[in-house]
Amino acid sequence: MTSKLSDNKSNNKKDITKTWLTGQSSCTLVIPKKFALEYGLDKPCHVLLEKVDEGILIKKMEL
Repeated sequence: MTSKLSDNKSNNKKDITKTWLTGQSSCTLVIPKKFALEYGLDKPCHVLLEKVDEGILIKKMEL
C-alpha cells in the first residue's frame, strides 16, 4: 500500500513505498508508476545509485 504525502514548502510530490530483500545480495524497490513514467523508467533501463548526505540518489543512465 502506498501513502501519499505533500511537501508544501518545496512543492515536491512524495510517495512512501516499501522495500524488501530479494536473494543474497539484492533489495527490491518499487517506484510508483507515475514517477517511472515521468522520469523515463517505465521500460527496462540502467540506473546509477549514488550515496549522498540526504540518502540515495537514483539517476537514469543514457547508454
